[in-house]
Amino acid sequence: MSVGELDVPGTARIYQEEGETVQNAVTLIPTPSKNPDDPLNWTRKRKYLMLSCVVFYTITATILSSDLYSVFDPLSDSTGLSLDQLNVGTGYLYLFIGVSTLISQPASLAFGKRPTYLVSAFGAALVNIWTAFAKGNSQWIASRLLLGFFISPSFTLVEVSIADVFFLHERSFPIGLYINFLFGGVSLGPILSGYIYEGVGWRAIIWLSTGLTVIMGIVLFFFLEETTFEREHDTLSSITSRNDAEVEQEENDPKTTDKGDKTTTSVQNEHSQSRRLESMDITDATPFTPTPWPGPRFWKFMKPHKHALGIMTRGFLQPLAMYRLPLIWWSGLMYATYQICFNLIAAISSGILAAPPYNFSTSAVGLTFLSPFLSAIPGSVYGGYITDKFVLRQAKKNHGIAEAEHKLKLYIIPAALCPIGLLMMGLGPYYGAHWIVYVLGCAIVNLIGPLATILTVSYVFDCYHPIRPKTEHGVQACAQDMAPYLLSTVLLAMVFTFGFNYVITPWCFGWGLRNFAISSALIITVINATVLVVLKWGKRLRRSGERHYRKIIDW
Repeated sequence: MSVGELDVPGTARIYQEEGETVQNAVTLIPTPSKNPDDPLNWTRKRKYLMLSCVVFYTITATILSSDLYSVFDPLSDSTGLSLDQLNVGTGYLYLFIGVSTLISQPASLAFGKRPTYLVSAFGAALVNIWTAFAKGNSQWIASRLLLGFFISPSFTLVEVSIADVFFLHERSFPIGLYINFLFGGVSLGPILSGYIYEGVGWRAIIWLSTGLTVIMGIVLFFFLEETTFEREHDTLSSITSRNDAEVEQEENDPKTTDKGDKTTTSVQNEHSQSRRLESMDITDATPFTPTPWPGPRFWKFMKPHKHALGIMTRGFLQPLAMYRLPLIWWSGLMYATYQICFNLIAAISSGILAAPPYNFSTSAVGLTFLSPFLSAIPGSVYGGYITDKFVLRQAKKNHGIAEAEHKLKLYIIPAALCPIGLLMMGLGPYYGAHWIVYVLGCAIVNLIGPLATILTVSYVFDCYHPIRPKTEHGVQACAQDMAPYLLSTVLLAMVFTFGFNYVITPWCFGWGLRNFAISSALIITVINATVLVVLKWGKRLRRSGERHYRKIIDW
């Protein structure tokens, strides 16, 4: 492949090629600095401690957002709110998750990711307490809006934290683990709340979830490290390579691990407009020993950035300017589609299973969420692992070059399975089939939802994360590090999700389960078919959109 073919964001050389042979050395992207405090230079154990903290944060935030799903029917009787009002309140929750990322994400760069997580945790706990005393539809919606504001980092900041410490070729597995709990936590909340309600009432659900949130905040206070690191992006940069066996080896012994590390240097000649890669010369350099976890340093916080005001301003405006890019609209649509699929499970399960012919109790309805909870595990954890391996395999077949669209070939799995799951969820209850048909349909939908989300998030990261602004030492470079492309995607997805919550009840229960099942299967099939368009023209769209994206981040 010619050097010019690499001159597109989202196209990267993963393996070096000598003649006709592709070498088994993985190029580390992004390039780690020589600073031992660089999160890319952390040991594997230290990286996975950070991942454990943000995963715990994610599962707690999602439990807060869903812990009342399985008790919507008795909650409606107790509060006087209709089922439709409760579902619309959930829509406002997701709407404000999307809108609030325009504040929480730039704040994490201006003031640090660690304080942003802590404010999110303890703020969400306080709002959750208010939910127990909220009266009427206006206070219900207000509590949902504030909760959405405080838990918004769980949808965007975690992905950026993962990108801070993991290399390009190893991100899909940790992102898959995160998405597992993003979906799984939403399932776990209703499972627990059904039993809690029957024992001590619906307010006890709120007290217990608030206690869990406080515990999570304390864990983050002691064990979560700041991952923001100002890495230099000079025209003379170094690229580190490791053999496949060394990449997979755990860094239990730093001396052993570093023994096989190789550092190579590439020369990047910058074009006057686009700073594009022209040539690469590989040389050896001295590797650094991975830095282990230094122990709890709860007193250590990042100082406010000197460009904090500029970061906050750009962080709010830049994502809105991204909507000229077709790939942002596509990724937002795909993210929304599978978020909506799970919201659908949460919104209709109580109404279907608590009514004839099933007549489930509240605890039994909650127990059915065990099905999507368990199915999310292979879909996300193994989905992320398979995605990483699949990308490396595709790169080897493509002369060592990885294209962002390679992973989208795996969309064949959700495209085939999701319509089947939706048909089972609608036609099973319509024809009075055994309840297991509906529950297995939910399992299928939540099996492929995390995989589809992994593919979407990884794709938008691959397309836009490598693009650097002209100025590497000012507010422009800082604003790009906050991932405005991800904010655009999530905001768009949450707006779609918000709008959908207005139609769930009339679509499913008003129009009839049979019509709902057939129409939803057809709609999801058409949406999944758009992947074919991106597979064919995605690289062209990446190339044509680069100029506009650079214009935005160089503002």
